[in-house]
Amino acid sequence: MKVIRLMLICIISVPLLTGCWDRSEINDIAFVVATGVDKGAKDKFLYSVQIPLPSSMGGAGSSGGGGGTSGEGPYLVAQGIGGNERQGMEEIQTKLSRRIYLGHRRVHILGDSLAKAGISKSLNAILSQPRSRISTYLLISNGDAVKLLETQPRMEQYSGEGMREMSKTSINMTARNALQDLYREGKDMVIPIVNPAGTTKTDKTKKEVQMGSFAVFKDDKLAFSTNRDESAGILWLFEKMQKKSASFPVTKNEELSVQIFEQQTEPKLKMVDGKPTFLLTVRAAGVLFENEGNYRIEDPKTYRFIISKMENQIEEEIQAILKHAHSQGVDVYGFGWYLYKNKHSEWEQNWKNNWRKTLPNIKVTVVVDADIQRTTSIGIKEKE
Repeated sequence: MKVIRLMLICIISVPLLTGCWDRSEINDIAFVVATGVDKGAKDKFLYSVQIPLPSSMGGAGSSGGGGGTSGEGPYLVAQGIGGNERQGMEEIQTKLSRRIYLGHRRVHILGDSLAKAGISKSLNAILSQPRSRISTYLLISNGDAVKLLETQPRMEQYSGEGMREMSKTSINMTARNALQDLYREGKDMVIPIVNPAGTTKTDKTKKEVQMGSFAVFKDDKLAFSTNRDESAGILWLFEKMQKKSASFPVTKNEELSVQIFEQQTEPKLKMVDGKPTFLLTVRAAGVLFENEGNYRIEDPKTYRFIISKMENQIEEEIQAILKHAHSQGVDVYGFGWYLYKNKHSEWEQNWKNNWRKTLPNIKVTVVVDADIQRTTSIGIKEKE
């Protein structure tokens, strides 16, 4: 009886020991780390991928870092064209010996020509692509997206990794966040802009990647790009100024720089004659890093003077982006979304259908509460 039971167990176990029938070997997969989409002619899409070449990334027999044994660099950039992104990717697949895999994609770049035409199709394509992650960072290129994939930063082996690290220190805009903003009522998308750049003014190679401004959208189309003050205002609004420096003028030729370690932006709604008005309270605390005027901030009078300058600068930067966006009917901060959540019935009845026309007339007051808690320079000059 025991022998029969043992035989039955062995017979039942045989089908479970047949191995993996649908295995995928690493050597058969092309791991995509960055993708780019540009607008082509006649409503076509230009789809680009960046794929690392393991044999050229510093292994045995290679020169490492910036180049491999072939001398062509540690990555491959391939491009395909199609009526949609899937067709473009399929054309790329016909040129590769390995199967394209998007599970490790870190960055997705949209060309500015596509951004002006509308990016909703490209964003929705991310959801439909097999094994594609919606945590992928989203960027807008100043020019063609494929040029960003072809850059070769000196501190990274390929540009996709460099853009991923830079995205972390920006507003952390992922495909998930962009899709949420796209379909939210009373909220428009803001996406970082990247462009090729040199490390110095005389560097014409433009192998590096620069990220500083932002693309502000109206629905799914690019409305405008921010300037320096507006970009700083975006960071203050989205509470992304931690570990960044804020510089502000104290006198005509003297500036102070404060590294922010704590920042909070809190909206508050007040109804005036049946119309919504908002109060934005911005709290910021930092360490004084640059003291050109050598001011002694331990003196209460000098401290209040410096803090007032800092608070005025922050307020001006926030108002700069709000006024520009609201003048074009763009809700960059999401005041409409705030009304949707907190005054839903009034939103549906009074503001939903005409919010873009109402937005330029919405009063927004910005109050800044700044504090410099430490200093790296004692200072000897006091405000008279």
